Amino acid sequence: MYVVFRCRKCGRYLYAEEGSKSRRCVCGHTNSLGKVAVIARVEEEIEAGELVRFLQQKSGKFQGFRPLG
Repeated sequence: MYVVFRCRKCGRYLYAEEGSKSRRCVCGHTNSLGKVAVIARVEEEIEAGELVRFLQQKSGKFQGFRPLG
């Protein structure tokens, strides 16, 4: 199971395995998974990646994602 959340510093969408304690964002901030607001939970890693990609493109804040396939 994977959780999708936003970086507490820059707002970028990220995902991590549910049992993890923390996840480092590309901005350098280490997000403690106990303190982040979980947006979604998904079963597969590929689903988590697709959801993060969709949310990032929808927000328009961060660009540079390309479609899978």
